[in-house]
Amino acid sequence: MRRKLLFLGCNYDQIPYLESIDKQNWKIVGVDLNQNAPGRHLCDKFHSVGYDDLTGLIEVGVIEGFTKDDMVFTAAAQFAQKGAAHFAAHFKISFPSESSIDLCLDKTKYYDWFSKNNIPIPKTWNIKNKDELKEKVRESKSEWFYLKSDFSKNPNYVYRFNSSNIPWDDFFWGKDRYLREYYVLQEEVQGTSLRINVFGKRFNVFDFLIGEKTNIHHKKILTLNIIQTLQQFIKRQGMQNWLVKFDIILSDNAYVVLDIGMDPPSRMLRDSQENNIIFARHYISQYLYGQVTYPEILD
Repeated sequence: MRRKLLFLGCNYDQIPYLESIDKQNWKIVGVDLNQNAPGRHLCDKFHSVGYDDLTGLIEVGVIEGFTKDDMVFTAAAQFAQKGAAHFAAHFKISFPSESSIDLCLDKTKYYDWFSKNNIPIPKTWNIKNKDELKEKVRESKSEWFYLKSDFSKNPNYVYRFNSSNIPWDDFFWGKDRYLREYYVLQEEVQGTSLRINVFGKRFNVFDFLIGEKTNIHHKKILTLNIIQTLQQFIKRQGMQNWLVKFDIILSDNAYVVLDIGMDPPSRMLRDSQENNIIFARHYISQYLYGQVTYPEILD
């Protein structure tokens, strides 16, 4: 009997992953809020349920008879990982915990975790309103700041501003999926902005501003034990089978971590396409089987 796999999100971007899984011996149960999702035809069963409908996902699992021997996968926006983790916990399927996903989605949580576990971050405050923002900017000696909502996904509610010219009218203070409770105010750190993708014992580095892969910082990154530190974080969150993205600022002899990403890495995906590599096949190999098979050209 084929094992079942719940696949969250079936739009065009997910089709390469669906095609790779479809070539293997899985019974694919797809879910997407769009009844006519373009990846629907690649699923053995399909349910029109959003990946953020936690109750609806459990109902799908019950209908389809999911057990602990089955699997969950998503290559959709990282918010989909919350639904995947909730589903996995209910059916006792091996998957990172919902609390780990919550940690990685909420900037206030992971900055607090980093601070308590000796992972360097910029000077940071949680801000609830304009008065608190004005007070912290006045207390700081920094000239430039970033203001980012707790669940922001660039460019949603990510602002850079000068202390002498705060763009009050630009800031959104309502509540939605990107701003749940707090803004995070951080002093700007000088250095080189890098995206680091960590996959198993391997990694690659992209210059964040131009989006090109680079190895000129590898020696410094290894000397500062950055990869080891990030790998330890990944292990503690139960994400050893995942490709996890980190944004950092690297200076002469120090660094700070700015962000975590759990969705497929767009820069590495583009690199794969330019080298005629079927990225989805290797991504699936790591997530479902714990095998890191990406060609070395991607390192």
